[in-house]
Parts: sequence; structure tokens; C-alpha cells
Amino acid sequence: MMISCDEAADICNKKQYKEASWWQVQKLRFHILICKTCNLYSTKNTKFTSLCEKAKLQVISNEDKEAMKKELEKKL
Repeated sequence: MMISCDEAADICNKKQYKEASWWQVQKLRFHILICKTCNLYSTKNTKFTSLCEKAKLQVISNEDKEAMKKELEKKL
């Protein structure tokens, strides 16, 4: 049940994007009870996610990313 801090950070990031499984979230919660560093990281990550949602940040679509990539390849 105990996970490393690296795994906890990975799960925390997945949780931010709603990609973490229920079991992963439970393992993260247990780890956070024990590890103050990961608890702080998780708290800051949650605040960051909340701020991004409030700012209504948008992501570049995959099509736009591909177009930008092709444009960069032409210039190189």
C-alpha cells in the first residue's frame, strides 16, 4: 500500500486531470497522511488546478498542434 514520493507525485498529477483510478487516489491519500512534502505538493497542485479552472484556460487543439509542428519543420 505504501508508495514512493515519485509515484505519489505522478498520481497527484493524474488526479488533477481526472486520470487517476479510485485505487490510486486511495494510495495517494494514505501517502499524504504520512508525508508532509507530498501533502504540500498535493495542496499546491489542487490550488493550481482551481486557479486554472477559474481563469478558464484553454488548450490548443491537436489539429493546431500538428499545424504548428509542420510549420516549424518547414522552417528548420
